[in-house]
Amino acid sequence: MRISKGNFLKLKTPVAAVATSLLMLGTTAHAAGLDAFLPTPKIPGVSTTRTPASQPTTGSLPAIGVQPVPGTPVEALPDHADHAVIATPSPQPGIQANGLAPASASAQSFTREWVVSPTGDDNGDGSAAQPLKTITKAVSLAGPGEVIRVQAGTYAERVIIGANAKAGTEGAKITLQGEGSPRITPGPGSGGMVQVRQPHWVIDGFEMDVQRQPIFGVTFEGNVTGSMLVNSHLHHGGGGAAVTTFNKATGAIIENNHIHDFLKTTGNQDSHGVVVQPTSKDITVRNNDIHSNSGDSVQCLGPEGFSSLPPADGLVVENNHFYANRENAVDIKTCYGVVIRNNRMHQFRPSSTAKGDVVVIHYSASNVLVEDNEIYDGAKGISVGGNHEGPVPSGIVVRRNRVHGISNANGGEGTAIRLENSQGTVVVNNTVTGATTGLIIGHGTGGPTQSAVVQNNILDGSVAVDLGGQAPGLKLGNNLFAASGQFKSQGAMVGTEQFLATTGDASSSSGSADLGEAFGPGPQAVDRGVDVGLPFCGGAPDIGAVEMGC
Repeated sequence: MRISKGNFLKLKTPVAAVATSLLMLGTTAHAAGLDAFLPTPKIPGVSTTRTPASQPTTGSLPAIGVQPVPGTPVEALPDHADHAVIATPSPQPGIQANGLAPASASAQSFTREWVVSPTGDDNGDGSAAQPLKTITKAVSLAGPGEVIRVQAGTYAERVIIGANAKAGTEGAKITLQGEGSPRITPGPGSGGMVQVRQPHWVIDGFEMDVQRQPIFGVTFEGNVTGSMLVNSHLHHGGGGAAVTTFNKATGAIIENNHIHDFLKTTGNQDSHGVVVQPTSKDITVRNNDIHSNSGDSVQCLGPEGFSSLPPADGLVVENNHFYANRENAVDIKTCYGVVIRNNRMHQFRPSSTAKGDVVVIHYSASNVLVEDNEIYDGAKGISVGGNHEGPVPSGIVVRRNRVHGISNANGGEGTAIRLENSQGTVVVNNTVTGATTGLIIGHGTGGPTQSAVVQNNILDGSVAVDLGGQAPGLKLGNNLFAASGQFKSQGAMVGTEQFLATTGDASSSSGSADLGEAFGPGPQAVDRGVDVGLPFCGGAPDIGAVEMGC
């Protein structure tokens, strides 16, 4: 099957049940090349061993986006076409796999069990025969290596895991285990409905119904290393987000949850899926299904405009399914060391408060890697630069992404990738097709686009490249433009030869990408790229997001 514009949604394949979510790394490199440009974020729990191209890894890649895990809310999500996983295009050389699964009480042994039941009594001993009545009481009693088994029912509580609770340890976590999806609703008190301030707690298997109250569903604060929110269903809140990290929150993991319908109706109407606030460190957002919120799926909030706090540092956003939120899929403000990898993101369209941007990286973001994502059905795919109050974004790498179906309908811009004020942004080995404009660069929004590198990309848009007058030091080469594509240079339409001469590009060409199954490139893209530091198979790298022949 060959694919063309408008035919990408036919590539879906049925979801295959898997027992673990696979974390696939794309941080390997070949020779020197791109290494000078790569950000080096600290990624908790991830090996970044580099594999030379002479020793490619030929194991298949995972499906893009959220993976079903038996017995969890993700497996039980409503069936809809866009939730089906997409077949892996082809093995990518240099990719490694770590089998990472959320902690689950059923797979562990515990030194003691505490039981909580709606019919229990907090004066009981917490056994199955004399269960406790409240989660709060059990939290105050449990110690390292122990589990709290919360039976089905509704618990109207503020669950606080703070000074009232013991800390777990890496080798002896404390598990708060929902059995039969017990429902937590807001109880007396203030702050988030569930508040985590201790390390190595696992919160697993709950329904968290915020009941439209203007509060967070779950908050992480302080040293929460190894603490996890997993396998839970969060819905119908009216605060700033379903989940947030703040006040030096370190090491939180938000994995395999279904988050939706967090909506604000007054004032600043953004209600996000996950908000990572300044001073947060080493946060992981993995394998979640986040949709139908009035803000972003994930926002890394910068300090600009409201505080002088240090920015968040170390955020991994991977294997998620983000769709149909009113704002963006991922919004990175002034945050450092961010990885956005292997997510499916779609259905982000212009609204009264949003432009339909899918991934936004702006303000003073630094060391941000955007790789191996699929982005479609939006008004703008990936945007770097724009708003800023201090330094421009720097150390941004955009590679091996598949961006298609980006439209200017209903006032949208229709741009797959847009680069504005930034320093040294690298855009390599992406496949763009079905866009109004493939790439906009250097229009001067917020300042110049300095020393950008744009190589080995398939740029198939009605306008392949729209180049402004503020892109000093641009390095453009070995890209494949659509045969019918047009070019703009400083606002004027120009022919291919004139555009290449203007940019000093002697190695790019025009022709059919001839995309095959799952974006596999055709003959004009195979072995036609330049070595940019990514591993490859064959005589030279392929152009586009998919490396063939491995």
